[in-house]
Amino acid sequence: MQQLTIQNIKASAKINGQSLFIDTPLPATPLKTQQWEQTFCSLFNLTATHQEWGADRYQVTLSNGSFSCMLFIEWLCEAIWLEPIGSHENAQDLYDYLFNET
Repeated sequence: MQQLTIQNIKASAKINGQSLFIDTPLPATPLKTQQWEQTFCSLFNLTATHQEWGADRYQVTLSNGSFSCMLFIEWLCEAIWLEPIGSHENAQDLYDYLFNET
Protein backbone atom coordinates (compact mmCIF):
# COMPACT_ATOMS: atom_id res chain seq x y z
CA MET A 1 0.00 0.00 0.00
CA GLN A 2 1.28 3.44 -0.92
CA GLN A 3 2.32 5.72 1.93
CA LEU A 4 -0.32 8.30 2.77
CA THR A 5 0.81 11.90 2.51
CA ILE A 6 -1.15 15.09 2.16
CA GLN A 7 0.32 15.51 -1.33
CA ASN A 8 -0.71 12.09 -2.66
CA ILE A 9 -4.15 12.33 -1.08
CA LYS A 10 -4.68 15.76 -2.65
CA ALA A 11 -3.50 14.46 -6.03
CA SER A 12 -6.04 11.62 -5.87
CA ALA A 13 -8.98 13.64 -4.46
CA LYS A 14 -11.97 14.35 -6.69
CA ILE A 15 -15.29 15.97 -5.86
CA ASN A 16 -18.34 14.11 -7.15
CA GLY A 17 -21.66 15.58 -6.02
CA GLN A 18 -21.58 15.93 -2.24
CA SER A 19 -18.71 13.48 -1.83
CA LEU A 20 -14.94 13.78 -1.95
CA PHE A 21 -13.48 10.59 -3.42
CA ILE A 22 -9.91 9.56 -2.69
CA ASP A 23 -8.57 7.33 -5.43
CA THR A 24 -5.96 5.33 -3.53
CA PRO A 25 -5.57 1.59 -3.07
CA LEU A 26 -7.91 0.15 -0.46
CA PRO A 27 -6.49 -1.29 2.75
CA ALA A 28 -6.29 -5.08 2.52
CA THR A 29 -7.15 -6.03 6.11
CA PRO A 30 -9.04 -4.63 9.11
CA LEU A 31 -5.71 -3.75 10.76
CA LYS A 32 -4.51 -1.93 7.62
CA THR A 33 -7.87 -0.09 7.55
CA GLN A 34 -7.37 1.13 11.09
CA GLN A 35 -3.81 2.18 10.28
CA TRP A 36 -5.05 4.06 7.17
CA GLU A 37 -7.67 5.87 9.26
CA GLN A 38 -5.15 6.75 11.99
CA THR A 39 -2.66 8.11 9.46
CA PHE A 40 -5.37 10.12 7.68
CA CYS A 41 -6.54 11.59 11.00
CA SER A 42 -2.98 12.45 11.98
CA LEU A 43 -2.28 14.20 8.66
CA PHE A 44 -5.39 16.38 8.90
CA ASN A 45 -5.67 16.85 12.66
CA LEU A 46 -8.93 14.90 12.93
CA THR A 47 -10.36 12.61 15.60
CA ALA A 48 -12.20 9.39 14.72
CA THR A 49 -15.37 8.31 16.54
CA HIS A 50 -18.33 6.00 15.93
CA GLN A 51 -16.53 3.36 13.89
CA GLU A 52 -18.85 0.87 12.18
CA TRP A 53 -17.96 -2.27 10.26
CA GLY A 54 -20.27 -3.88 7.73
CA ALA A 55 -19.81 -6.89 5.49
CA ASP A 56 -17.94 -4.89 2.86
CA ARG A 57 -17.85 -1.37 4.29
CA TYR A 58 -16.15 0.56 7.06
CA GLN A 59 -17.39 3.98 8.11
CA VAL A 60 -16.27 6.39 10.78
CA THR A 61 -17.02 9.96 11.85
CA LEU A 62 -14.04 12.30 11.65
CA SER A 63 -13.99 15.73 13.28
CA ASN A 64 -11.80 18.48 14.63
CA GLY A 65 -14.40 19.97 16.99
CA SER A 66 -15.83 22.44 14.48
CA PHE A 67 -15.72 20.46 11.23
CA SER A 68 -17.08 16.92 10.75
CA CYS A 69 -17.30 14.38 7.98
CA MET A 70 -17.86 10.67 7.45
CA LEU A 71 -15.14 8.49 5.99
CA PHE A 72 -16.34 5.49 4.00
CA ILE A 73 -14.17 2.64 2.79
CA GLU A 74 -16.11 0.16 0.68
CA TRP A 75 -14.53 -2.93 -0.79
CA LEU A 76 -17.47 -3.98 -2.99
CA CYS A 77 -17.32 -0.79 -5.09
CA GLU A 78 -13.58 -0.38 -4.40
CA ALA A 79 -13.85 3.20 -3.18
CA ILE A 80 -12.79 5.54 -0.40
CA TRP A 81 -14.75 8.73 0.07
CA LEU A 82 -15.68 11.46 2.53
CA GLU A 83 -19.03 13.14 3.02
CA PRO A 84 -19.39 16.34 5.03
CA ILE A 85 -21.70 16.43 8.05
CA GLY A 86 -23.53 19.65 8.82
CA SER A 87 -25.94 21.99 7.12
CA HIS A 88 -23.32 24.54 6.04
CA GLU A 89 -20.76 22.11 4.71
CA ASN A 90 -20.39 20.59 1.26
CA ALA A 91 -17.75 18.65 -0.63
CA GLN A 92 -15.95 21.83 -1.71
CA ASP A 93 -15.79 23.02 1.93
CA LEU A 94 -14.36 19.62 2.86
CA TYR A 95 -11.75 19.85 0.10
CA ASP A 96 -10.85 23.40 1.16
CA TYR A 97 -10.51 22.35 4.80
CA LEU A 98 -8.28 19.40 4.00
CA PHE A 99 -6.03 20.93 1.38
CA ASN A 100 -6.04 24.70 1.75
CA GLU A 101 -5.79 25.06 5.51
CA THR A 102 -3.13 22.43 6.20
